[in-house]
Parts: sequence; structure tokens; C-alpha cells
Amino acid sequence: MDAGQAITVEYVATSGNRTMRTLSHLMLDPPYLEAWCHLRDAERAFTLSCIHSVMPE
Repeated sequence: MDAGQAITVEYVATSGNRTMRTLSHLMLDPPYLEAWCHLRDAERAFTLSCIHSVMPE
């Protein structure tokens, strides 16, 4: 996060749907990660407990 590079996360929504999201412009505000979601082309907030894996982009 400190390096400012994008990451890819596996995110499981409350509905149970799994998606891979590329995120940038990250801001950690527990219990959320606020970021620009490239899939939705919008700023989104992700619940940290729903993020199952994190990989560098």
C-alpha cells in the first residue's frame, strides 16, 4: 500500500459471490479498505474480513 501500486484481491461479497478486483488509490480505514475499483470503474469500500487474498498487480 505504501508504494502506491495497484493490488488484486479476491473478494467475497455478502451474497457469496467471489470476484477478483484490481484496486488502486488505497486508503485503509478499518474495518474497510477504500479504493478505486477497476472492475466497476468507481471508488468502493471493501470490508477487510471479506478480502480472502491479496496479490501485487
